[in-house]
Amino acid sequence: MDYDVDVAIVGGGLAGISAAITAAKNGLSVIVLERGERSGSKNVSGGRMYVHSLKKLLGDRFKDAPLELPIKKETFEIYTGNKKINFSFENQDSENSYSILRSKFDAWFASEAENLGVPVSYSTLVSGIDREESGLTVRSDRGDIKTPLVIESDGAAAFASRYLGIKKEKKFKMQPVKNLHGNPDFMPEQFMVGVKEIVDKKPEYDYGEAKTILGLSDGIKGGGFSYTNKETTSIGLTLKLDSLEGNKEKAFEIIEDFRDKLGIEGKLLEYSAHMIPFYRFDTLPQRYAENLLVTGDAAGFLINDGFTIRGMDNAIESGRLAGEAAKKIKDSGDYSDTFIYEQMLEDSFILKDMQASSRISSLFGNERTFDAYPKMMANILERMFTVTENPRENIKNVMMDEVKKNNIGYYTLLQDMLKVI
Repeated sequence: MDYDVDVAIVGGGLAGISAAITAAKNGLSVIVLERGERSGSKNVSGGRMYVHSLKKLLGDRFKDAPLELPIKKETFEIYTGNKKINFSFENQDSENSYSILRSKFDAWFASEAENLGVPVSYSTLVSGIDREESGLTVRSDRGDIKTPLVIESDGAAAFASRYLGIKKEKKFKMQPVKNLHGNPDFMPEQFMVGVKEIVDKKPEYDYGEAKTILGLSDGIKGGGFSYTNKETTSIGLTLKLDSLEGNKEKAFEIIEDFRDKLGIEGKLLEYSAHMIPFYRFDTLPQRYAENLLVTGDAAGFLINDGFTIRGMDNAIESGRLAGEAAKKIKDSGDYSDTFIYEQMLEDSFILKDMQASSRISSLFGNERTFDAYPKMMANILERMFTVTENPRENIKNVMMDEVKKNNIGYYTLLQDMLKVI
C-alpha cells in the first residue's frame, strides 16, 4: 500500500498540533485535518494553561506564545443560600500557569506547525477511517488520505476510535440524556458539558486571578470558574452530563444566571459550549490500537484534584509523546505495534497524575459534594462566628451536630475525607 503521509492527525487542537510539531521535527511527513475554519474555533476550555508542557515542547519559542496573565492568586468561593465561604492564596512569584484565550493561542500554535512545513487542512470533516492492507484510509469531504498511522486528537467524542471499531458505536450522535443510560459506548457519568463566556471586564490587577466556584449551578452537579485576562474576564461552568437530565434550562441560560449571581457586568464578547471528558483512572478509554494513537480529550486526559483542573498541559504532552512514538514506530517498520506509546504514557506525569487524583475525582460524582458539605461548612462557620447570650458552643460539638443534621454518616464522612488526603 502506498502512503500519502507518514502520519495523519485528526484534530488541530492542542494535542494534534503538539503531535504535528514533534513528528515534523523528527522528520516525518504529516498532515493535520481540522474540522474548524481555523485552529481554536471549535475548542472550549476554562482558559488557564499550566505551561510546563508547552515549555518542554517549544523551548525558547515558548516566550513568543500569546499568553494572557500569569495566575498569581487562587480564590475558592463556596455558596449555599445567602451564605458564602471565600478564601485565597497569593504568590507574586508564581508563573506556573497563565490565563489564555484559546482562539488567539491555538491560531498561533497552529502557525508554529505550519512554519515547520506541516499542512493543516481546515474546514475538513473526517467521515470515516477504514483499514486497508497494513494501513488506514482516512476519508473526508476533501478527499481520502492513505497513511500507516493516525494520531487521534478529535476531542471527547473520539470519532476516530469509533470509526475503527475501538468503541462499538461508530455513528455517534448527541441524544437526550435519558436515552444514553446503559449505553456502554456513551455513559453520561463519563462526560461533562463545559459552557464559557468571555466578558468585556478588565481585571483589577496586572496579574491573573483564578476563581473556583461551587454552589451556583442551581443544583446541577458541577462547578464554576473565572479567570482574568489582560482586557477581559473568562467565566464558565463544567456540568455533569448525567445531572442535566430533566433540566429545562439551556446551557446559555444556566451560565447567564451564573454570571448574574456573580455580579459580573460587561459586554458578552464570546460564548461557547462543548462536551469534555470526566474519567477516573480506572475508567479511561483505550489509548492505542493497531495504527492508532489516542491523545488529549479523546483519551480522557482531564484531571481534577480539587485544587487544579488540568487538560491543556496533558493534551500538549500526550501529543508530544505521540509524535515521538510515531518516529519510533516508523523506525521499527511495524505500525501495528503501537504499545510503545502506552509505555511512554505510563512513564509520564499524565497517567501518574490521573491515578493520583482518581479518588478525589470520585467526590465530584456525588450529591454530598455539591449540597450537604457546602451547607455543613457554612453552618459550622456561622455558628462559630455568632455570639448570643447563650454559652459558646464547642467546635467539636458543632461539627458533630451539623454532620447529623445533614444526614451524613460518620463512616461516609471519613471515607470522603480520606479521598481528599
